[in-house]
Amino acid sequence: MRHPRYLLVLLPAFLVAFTSLQAQSARTPARHKLLVISIAGLDERLLADSARVKIPNIRRLIRTGASSAGVVGVAPSETWPSAYSLVTGVPPSETRSAPTLWQAAAQTGLRTATVYWPYTAGAGIAFDFPAGAEPRRVRDVPFDDIGRHAVPSGIVDAVEKASPGFQKQLWDDGSAASAAIYLLQNEKPDLALVQFTDLEAEQRETTVTGVYARDTLENDDDLIGRILAAAPTGTVVVIVSGHGFENEDYVVRPRVLLKQTKQPAATVPVEVEAGLIGTPDANVAGRIRRLMKDGHRHGIAREVPMAQIKARGAFAMWPDMAHWAAAFDTPANYFASPGDNGPALGPGTHHAFGGLWPERPGYRSVFVVAGGGVPARKLGEIDLLQIAPTFAEIIGATLPEAKKASLWSTLSR
Repeated sequence: MRHPRYLLVLLPAFLVAFTSLQAQSARTPARHKLLVISIAGLDERLLADSARVKIPNIRRLIRTGASSAGVVGVAPSETWPSAYSLVTGVPPSETRSAPTLWQAAAQTGLRTATVYWPYTAGAGIAFDFPAGAEPRRVRDVPFDDIGRHAVPSGIVDAVEKASPGFQKQLWDDGSAASAAIYLLQNEKPDLALVQFTDLEAEQRETTVTGVYARDTLENDDDLIGRILAAAPTGTVVVIVSGHGFENEDYVVRPRVLLKQTKQPAATVPVEVEAGLIGTPDANVAGRIRRLMKDGHRHGIAREVPMAQIKARGAFAMWPDMAHWAAAFDTPANYFASPGDNGPALGPGTHHAFGGLWPERPGYRSVFVVAGGGVPARKLGEIDLLQIAPTFAEIIGATLPEAKKASLWSTLSR
């Protein structure tokens, strides 16, 4: 499920290098050093005891720190736009000029290091292994695509010297871990942002919580243990992810479902955006409501209020949604397709997929924070837009355009 509009909205902001903000001459000590590890594909259900995943390092952070009962994401609920909202505190539809966390850190005289974090190339970050210009959903990321754009010059050779074997054919989470460990031990940034992507790549080829996904997460946990050992004492550590994941067990084709006798499916006034089924026709909306009474039979689970869709900024991302009379969501593990051919409800690939409506029940990502005096506690559900201002407050910076309040006062008291 691709959403090319968000690239047009986000990319210009990232390509502007605020070099004046990155001046390192008058550094101010951070309130706390902050290490953020984002694990793409880390659905909240993978942290449940019932998932039976051996992740002692993540579980230790959960046990000794604070963790949410799930994070409600942004629209589109994909890794790259979510990653940007994690460092701006604004939804993807409004991020063209929003300052980022690394810009806020620079204004306070702090140094930032980023490892495979989206949209950092050319952003004037002191230490950066950029992820490139477009999202990748596959494992086979050439190492040179990352290494030749890394800054400062010579940083790849320095990591290779400290961690022989760092330079190899493909970039993976082990590469990200080696870079992060070197930076934490030698450059000692005030803010470090690290992204792992192997889990999501595996899930898109298999399932959300299957054996291969669990093995990949267990490997990531080992890498996290190594990174934590390199982090300075007192560092606040955050494990986060951008969106939930589901398996594509069934495919719903609403145009096929709703077509009248002898009517071509392509002419049915139904659209699919952000995982939702919508229509500008009030009569068609009424028909969908009647089908919803037997939702699993037809693949229609609930009606989503149009006010909720507007509040999430969806009209800016998908302008056609502003003309919808009603919107509907599918049951868990049902994928809505705009296709005109095939059965109205048929089998899916059974592989993991994202990009669903963020307020979909059970579709939640992860937020775990430990260190820096954070006491052990359980939080309820939080909004992803609360995370960036929390990061800013941890390092003693501000993000004035953030849409939600920081959680730090709740976490630290």
